[in-house]
Amino acid sequence: MNRSETALLLALCASYDRRTVGEADVRAWQLVLADVDHQQAEAAVVAHYGDTRDWIMPADIKRRVAAHRADAARDIQGPGQAAEVPDADPDNIPAYLAALRTQRTRGAEGGALKQRPVLALLAGVGQPVPTELAAVRRPGALGVRCDTCKAAIGRPCKTPSQKPRAPHSARRTAVRAA
Repeated sequence: MNRSETALLLALCASYDRRTVGEADVRAWQLVLADVDHQQAEAAVVAHYGDTRDWIMPADIKRRVAAHRADAARDIQGPGQAAEVPDADPDNIPAYLAALRTQRTRGAEGGALKQRPVLALLAGVGQPVPTELAAVRRPGALGVRCDTCKAAIGRPCKTPSQKPRAPHSARRTAVRAA
């Protein structure tokens, strides 16, 4: 929020509680509310004075805006899982998490959510899922598949009772050969 928006916000507050507003007040409030959206701050002021007769302070506005944003973000990907699916491949974990964060931020800020068509969601149905990723690069013995216990790349070797153990000698030899 810039200084002129902060002055408008303080004028709105003054219309409720008859406070006097000066340039120092505007500057002080602007320092605290610089990262708050003006429309969300106005809504917080209106909600505050709808609930109480107490004077509002910048912390009250930030608290109400944060609560509103949290509620909006919770509705995007919460327990009920909203209709929007992030526009990223779920197998690409970093990209998928980044898409989730972007989606929640957009929803919390009141932005429009992009609906993906059903055909785009179903495009990968029926395609084979890789059982082992060849692109996985691990240092040492975990960088190759174990021929003894059949442990995949990146997974530890197992004893016959399926407990993790140190890499088999065949796996260490395969690393030295590679």
